Amino acid sequence: MAHDKALADARLPYYENAPLNELALGVHFEQLTGWQSRHVGQFWTELSKDFPLTEDQPPIFEVAGGPRFEILQLPPLRRTFLVSQDQNFVIQLQESRLLFNWRKRKPTDVYPRFGAVFEGFVERWGHFSDFVTREKAGNLKPVRYELTYVNHIEQGDRPVSETVEQYTRLFNFSSLRPRFLPPPTGINIVWTFPLPEQLGFAQANLSQGVRADGRAVLVLVMSCNGSASMKISLNDWFAVAHRWLSEGFKELTTEIAHREWGYKE
Repeated sequence: MAHDKALADARLPYYENAPLNELALGVHFEQLTGWQSRHVGQFWTELSKDFPLTEDQPPIFEVAGGPRFEILQLPPLRRTFLVSQDQNFVIQLQESRLLFNWRKRKPTDVYPRFGAVFEGFVERWGHFSDFVTREKAGNLKPVRYELTYVNHIEQGDRPVSETVEQYTRLFNFSSLRPRFLPPPTGINIVWTFPLPEQLGFAQANLSQGVRADGRAVLVLVMSCNGSASMKISLNDWFAVAHRWLSEGFKELTTEIAHREWGYKE
C-alpha cells in the first residue's frame, strides 16, 4: 500500500512530559488447536533472560457480536504475563493473542518512544511465530491488530469537569451555562472514528481512575483496532494506527495541556 514509507517518515507530535502510563501493541489470532499449557513454559524458557518474572491472569474473552455460548471440553487457559526485571515491559500470552506492553511503574520511568517499543513487539511476535511452527502448535493466522495508549491526567483538587475542560476538547460543561444542574462529579465519554480504507476504527475513551498512590486521574485511552488482511501488512497497519493516535491525541487535547506536557513540533 501507499501508506508505508510516507507514514513511517511523517513527523508526528512529540511531548517531553507526556501523561502516558501504558502502551500496548497486539495481535489477535485464531485459537491455536494444538496449544497446551506446557507451551507457555517452553516459550518462557526461551525468553526468561529478558523476561525473568511471570504472572498468571484471567483470560480475556472476545465479546464482539454479542454473547456466545459454547460447551468446552477443557477450561480456557490462563493469560500469562512474562515480565522484564524492571517490570516496564510485559508480554501477555494466551491461546488466541499476544500483546506487548510498555508501562510506567515509577515516576522516574522514561517512555522509550514508539519506535523502540514497536521494534520489541515485532521481535517477540516473530519469536512466537517461529515457536508455534517449531512446536506444531497450530496454524498461526492473525485476525486482528490493536494499538492502545493509556494516559493518566492528574486531576488534583479540581472538579472533574474543570479538569476535562482544561486538558481535553471532548466535552465542555461550562459552555452549556446550566441553571439547574451542578458540575458533574463523574464522566465517561467514548468517541469512535473510522480509519481510512476500512482498516478498522480508532477510539478515544475518557473516564476517571485512582492511581495506586491514591491520586485521582482522568484516564484517556486512545486505541485503534482493525482486521488483519492481505491488503495491508502488520508494519503498515501499525504505521497508520500510530499516526492516527498521535494526531488524534493532539487534536483532542488543549493548548494548555500541550504547553504543560512540553509539546514539540
